[in-house]
Amino acid sequence: MRIALLGSVSTSIPPSGQAAIEQLVYSQALGFAAKNHKVSLFAPGTSTIHHAHIDLVDIGVGETLLGVGKKIDEDTIRIGSSYKLRLEIAQLGNVLEELIKRQNDYDIVLNNLRGESIVLPVLHYIKKPVVHVMHLPLFDELVSQLEKYKTPLISISNAQRKAYPHLNYIATVYNGVDTGVFAYNDTPKNYFLYLGSIARNKNPVAAIRVAKKAGVPLKIGGRIKDQGYYQTEIAPHINGTDIQWVGEISKSEIVTLYQEARGFLFPTLWEEPFGLVLIEAMACGTPVVAFGNGAITEIVVDGKTGFVIEDNSEVRMVEAVKKINSIRREDCRKHIEENFTIEKMVNGYEKALEKVLKNYSYERRGSTKS
Repeated sequence: MRIALLGSVSTSIPPSGQAAIEQLVYSQALGFAAKNHKVSLFAPGTSTIHHAHIDLVDIGVGETLLGVGKKIDEDTIRIGSSYKLRLEIAQLGNVLEELIKRQNDYDIVLNNLRGESIVLPVLHYIKKPVVHVMHLPLFDELVSQLEKYKTPLISISNAQRKAYPHLNYIATVYNGVDTGVFAYNDTPKNYFLYLGSIARNKNPVAAIRVAKKAGVPLKIGGRIKDQGYYQTEIAPHINGTDIQWVGEISKSEIVTLYQEARGFLFPTLWEEPFGLVLIEAMACGTPVVAFGNGAITEIVVDGKTGFVIEDNSEVRMVEAVKKINSIRREDCRKHIEENFTIEKMVNGYEKALEKVLKNYSYERRGSTKS
């Protein structure tokens, strides 16, 4: 297949730090290329991905869209608070231009961008099949467009389908983790870990409360999505000893943190579509203690690879932390090797794309005959 892989307009691929979707796109691209598919990867020119079967289509501004790397000057500030949104829309315009210009270079589009509502009408117009990966939750206005174009969707968990079960789902493909990078470690140190967005819906303050009540050290880090929440709920607890702030760190540092943690705390409050950090932790042998919202029960095997707290109870999470040594780290690793590898993920995407392309070709032949 010749695949137009829509990756990111805001973050280089692979990402230098914590960026789950962009990391998955990197794995998609290399996985497809390894299977001899020709990949046109739509991503910022700052991306550093090299393979004979991958053509990088420069459509973004890299980390500058997030305000990283390039200093935002006074003129930019005067443009207003909508700057980042308008810049992202401008870059999506570049995506559309390149999709039209290169339409003879690809057979099918795999879309990972959050600008699907802009991309879909154009692809429909130029008559190219597109498959959209549901990395993010849906909402009514977007759903109406997915319904209109009968867009084939890949969910990243079965739980993700519950809000809109009637859509054109063609597969559930679980995210995968590079088990070579996230290597197993059987000799952890004495701390627990929280890595993820610092925002109210992710509830990292609960991880702090649980660690304190359980009497265990906690390291906490991630991208601050809500500065006010960080300042009022998180920062007052950071003391550099039992509660340590590690911030947003490099990939190599992330792996080491996973490997050396006794357990991973994930007290999320929202309907989690997946939770890449969970499989990264378990790949390193680190058991997970998580609130059972969204896809958590599809990822963590309660009592074997960690503990799932179904009622969002911090009291029960404390109890689970205290019995973390009952979980065998080798079982966590085995669970990932059997269910959440990059190879398994890429195979799932490949089958889904082949199915859509075959059906699309059949429908085109039928419409031509009529």
